[in-house]
Amino acid sequence: MKEHEFAVIEHYFKSIASSAEGVDLGPGDDCAILTFAADRETCVSTDTLVESVHFPAGCPPSVVAARTLGANLSDLAAMGAEPHSFLLAVTLPEIDQNWLAQFSEALAVLIDRYKVPLVGGNLSKGSLSLTVTIIGQTPRGEAVRRDGAQAGDDIYVTGTLGDAARGLELVRSGDYTGYLASRYCEPIPRIEAGVALRDFASSMIDLSDGLMADLGHICEASQLGAVVETKALPLSPQLLETTKQESAVRMALYSGDDYELCFTVHPDKTQQMLAALKEIGMTATRIGQMRRDPKVLAVDVDGKPIKHGGSGYQHF
Repeated sequence: MKEHEFAVIEHYFKSIASSAEGVDLGPGDDCAILTFAADRETCVSTDTLVESVHFPAGCPPSVVAARTLGANLSDLAAMGAEPHSFLLAVTLPEIDQNWLAQFSEALAVLIDRYKVPLVGGNLSKGSLSLTVTIIGQTPRGEAVRRDGAQAGDDIYVTGTLGDAARGLELVRSGDYTGYLASRYCEPIPRIEAGVALRDFASSMIDLSDGLMADLGHICEASQLGAVVETKALPLSPQLLETTKQESAVRMALYSGDDYELCFTVHPDKTQQMLAALKEIGMTATRIGQMRRDPKVLAVDVDGKPIKHGGSGYQHF
């Protein structure tokens, strides 16, 4: 591995690194050198994706690239942060030139799309896994945290929910085509929406582990509870065409990988918030309300609590 690793890094990764504001030195030295503006705060997050855990074995390299960077960018979106740069550590069972070519080509497209330069990383031998350390910035004091929700705030989500869960079912059957599969294979981090919501959201999180699990993190951090109205859940026509209503609702509540934003807003800010999202072509749906009772409940059309159909994604 050692005799190949630097040539691999040079050919597949250093070649797709691009210069950018705030990057004084990128890949090729012992460390990257980054510069940050004095009036901004830096947001940093790390996620690891492991084959057969976070994506099925044999997934196309382009899908692995999209899920790896998309999931990490989504963490920035949840804070209202703008991408600055990222580091990538890749562990491979062997040097596969074809896999590396497809992966790096897809990664280069994403780097350009989200204007987030690769500034360094690592290459090792072992079971296939990828770790990204993502770096973003917000104006000082404007990052949106999980602990700011207030009782009476409305709960909103961007986009539609449950699509990625159905998409994963299709992918596991070998079908990588169509809208639902793309929602799993190519998650779209809501960077623009996160930035727009800095002025309105009292708390925010991205939906990686499932709505009820992730909303539970907001409730825990804010020391509140919540009620989710299942009749209000935004479900796509594509999901409802292929899945029964009950199953679609369960996917929306408990399945992960949607990478939409869940956030809370004081009712007085609703109209301004919706107008700001409309300007960037994004929709948001009110699905419930924060409350002082610490329970986190989903209720049916009659307002009765429904039995839990899952607990969200479990990392262990």
